[in-house]
Amino acid sequence: MVVSLLDRMPLNNGLTIPGIGLGTYGMDDNQVEETVFTALMNGYRLIDTASMYKNEVGVGRGINRAINAGISREDIFVVTKIWKTDAGLAKATQAFEDSFQKLNLEYVDMALIHWPDASDEINRETWQALEEIYASGRVKAIGVANFTRGDLLPLLKAAKIKPVVNQIEIYPGHRLEELTDFCASKNIVTMAYSPLKKGKLSSENKITKIAEKHNKTVAQIALRWSIEKDLIPIPKTTHKERLIENAAIFDFELSDEEMDILDNLG
Repeated sequence: MVVSLLDRMPLNNGLTIPGIGLGTYGMDDNQVEETVFTALMNGYRLIDTASMYKNEVGVGRGINRAINAGISREDIFVVTKIWKTDAGLAKATQAFEDSFQKLNLEYVDMALIHWPDASDEINRETWQALEEIYASGRVKAIGVANFTRGDLLPLLKAAKIKPVVNQIEIYPGHRLEELTDFCASKNIVTMAYSPLKKGKLSSENKITKIAEKHNKTVAQIALRWSIEKDLIPIPKTTHKERLIENAAIFDFELSDEEMDILDNLG
């Protein structure tokens, strides 16, 4: 379990990844540039984007602004993803090249298959593309997103390089324990997107009571739950005060009883 905003978790290829990050879905280039820059200047080091988000140019600009302001590139962990329509060896290779050019960085820290294809063979071809890109050094780690156990098993059998992460939608009350346990058994870290249930957790009375007890917001309780589960949450916000608030989750702990309540929320 990470213990601070700058703390990192080990990946199965020897790298480490920050324990909490910023999601950027739904932001345009201008908005995401400012948000990424603000996040990095306030201690965030993990930035998540994707070709489908159509904001990689802005993400790259925000990162480069932060580097020019004194943040070390080596401390920043940048994630992008290959979209469904770019599955397969040739398409995925070109899709990464497009993302690489848009981000305008010396390297990308991690590339993911954004969604599994219905065909295991296509997934293997897309994974082969990522393995070849990894070998080139332009990406430091490769993984998947939205993969079930059934999607992962055939991929793991064929893969020369094991995925380092599986990024899935997970939040209190939607914990996907069987899948996360399986990933953990394979030394695959789980990243949690939409860890705040797209803002809908505030309507849950049980989590509100826990938040009041700790003098924290509902969002902070949900993110702390992710941290204590050894998940990597990537909450999205464009507001500076919420960026800071979302990171202020390392000065308290949830009890076993509270964790159980949050596990079974809703």
